Amino acid sequence: MDIVLGVSMAPMAVRMVLVEGEDADGVVVEQDCVEVGGSGPSSAPDQVIAAILGTREGAAEGGYRLMSTGVTWTDPREVGALRDALSTRDLRNVMLVSPLLAAAALAQTVGHALGYEYTALLFVEAESVTLAVVDTSDGSIVNLHRQQVTCAPYTGQAAADLATMVERLDGLGTRPDGLFIVGCGVDIFPIKQHLEAAAPIPVSVAEEPDMALARGAALASANAPLFASSTAALAYALDPGTGEVNRDALAPAYLDVCADAVVGTGALAYSAVPDDDDVQSRPHRPLVVIGSGVAALLVIGVVALVVSLAADVRPTVGQPPSANGNAAVPTKQAPPKPPPAAAAPPPPAPSQAPETITAPAPVVRQAPQRVVNPAPVRQSPPRQAPAYVPPPAQQEAPPPAAPPPAAPPPPPPAAPAPPPAPPAPQMPPMTMYLHLPFVTVPIPINPPPPPAPPPGP
Repeated sequence: MDIVLGVSMAPMAVRMVLVEGEDADGVVVEQDCVEVGGSGPSSAPDQVIAAILGTREGAAEGGYRLMSTGVTWTDPREVGALRDALSTRDLRNVMLVSPLLAAAALAQTVGHALGYEYTALLFVEAESVTLAVVDTSDGSIVNLHRQQVTCAPYTGQAAADLATMVERLDGLGTRPDGLFIVGCGVDIFPIKQHLEAAAPIPVSVAEEPDMALARGAALASANAPLFASSTAALAYALDPGTGEVNRDALAPAYLDVCADAVVGTGALAYSAVPDDDDVQSRPHRPLVVIGSGVAALLVIGVVALVVSLAADVRPTVGQPPSANGNAAVPTKQAPPKPPPAAAAPPPPAPSQAPETITAPAPVVRQAPQRVVNPAPVRQSPPRQAPAYVPPPAQQEAPPPAAPPPAAPPPPPPAAPAPPPAPPAPQMPPMTMYLHLPFVTVPIPINPPPPPAPPPGP
């Protein structure tokens, strides 16, 4: 059979109780009280160690199995010596339980038996009183209030203070269904009688108030989740939200849970725990910016290529014609030069001059009408260049004929001097070049005149 041992250590006595069941929810198998000798408070821990070892031996001989052991105390000054004694003996399955949590475990069991949803616990000590509300479903402490009240001896002022504390239960969000009183070194019967008339809810106490803490220690050690939940709830209830739990709020070493317990950040309230760092998402650079940059570079390169090609395609057009008339003739006009040389020898040119004199006049008039936008500057130099060239050739021919009396006739031929127009029709057609991106389009300015009629008619 499984049993659980609960021990309550007081300065003058050590009380023990054996409870049946793995969770200490059965009947009390045995209980005992051992008086402490007059050798001083340091002997109480030794009595506790002896009681634990003796109970283990008796359980083994009787066929019982000791599942766990819970030890609580009434004098905080003895906790250090008790912890050292347990560490020296290396005792296993021994849990140190604070008096308040032992009382809360017992209140949870009583509330469950009476059908309470929430049970109010009044834990009375010699110099202080703690009022807590215990959730019957899991044993956690959902509300807690502590006040300095001298209850040993119990006076009228103490009774008035306790009545004021109990009246606060009506204003709580979690209103309890009953009040359970547990004393720690204090006689609770006068307190019970006084509060039964002042409390707005039913008041109850343990059947054996001296063994209440030992029974609660056994319950707390047997229900580890209950113990952990109550400890966390108590820590949040006592913490003002600015730091670690004030262990002196109830009494020194009230929150000690085991021999090697260490208070850490687990007992901090939500307001005292630093917030988690926000996850910063890495900024994503849009690909549109990169694509637009590449496109801009491509467009700039194409434009630069077009400009360079355009600049290279028109080298002769941008050069002004020289006085000699040679620079104005493009390279493509080199082939038409032979016709002017062949036209110079034929003598019938003078006979055809009268016919060509009338024809050039309309041609000259029509040329400006056809060519309006093209630069007329280019048309005049070509016409003037041939006009100046032939006259010297004709003037050089007459000087040999000047000595004869035919000198007067030269004036009439001088009038036909303008007829150098005959070579004009034979000039190569002038062409304007239109430079477009990647291509050059030639555009004729004045088409060549029709060929002269044959001299036969």
